[in-house]
Amino acid sequence: MAIERFVRRGRVGRTRPRFHPRPSGAPPGPRRADLRRATLLAAAGTLFETQGVEATTVDEIALLAGVAKGTFYHYFETKADLIPALRERFSDAFMTRVKRAVDACDAHDWHGRLKAWIEAAVIAYFDMSALHDVVFHGAEMPLRQAMGDIPVVLDLATLLAGGDAAGVWAVSDAREVAVIMFHGLHGATDEAIVTGRTVDEIATLLSALYLRMIAVPS
Repeated sequence: MAIERFVRRGRVGRTRPRFHPRPSGAPPGPRRADLRRATLLAAAGTLFETQGVEATTVDEIALLAGVAKGTFYHYFETKADLIPALRERFSDAFMTRVKRAVDACDAHDWHGRLKAWIEAAVIAYFDMSALHDVVFHGAEMPLRQAMGDIPVVLDLATLLAGGDAAGVWAVSDAREVAVIMFHGLHGATDEAIVTGRTVDEIATLLSALYLRMIAVPS
């Protein structure tokens, strides 16, 4: 018997790794459902930026996304549900750009990493300001929110705390300083968009100002 041959060879109890072939028609990468949802969000973001949320219809979103109207309702119950989804999409894209810029710097170059963080944040805000206004300045948004709890500010706080621990600068409360810096960056970039100042001007101004602000006392 087969089991007796395995006993004699001492192979009972051994487990062979199983091979699980990829299901036919399932390529690596995002699933089709994820891609459809992303396409709908991209279409909604484009239309919201160009003609406003109220003026945009679900039919227009579905048409631009290249899907049936019923497909829209498979992913979102109402048009209003797009706003928090777009807000999350914006935040993820913003955070990705900032982290990529910082990660390109030497791990011990704290000044360079902070400058990269500021520059990437300013550029991202410039590039995505239209979508930012749609998803964060809508009428349903609260007048105040705890900025210290959002991922991008927490990421800046982590960077500040790391530089403080390395003795490069002096930051007693990294989270609060990150909130102040982010609000300042937000306001300065808004002002630059209105007045026509360039990305480089704002990034250079903020980097110099913030590095002086947190410099170790002599």
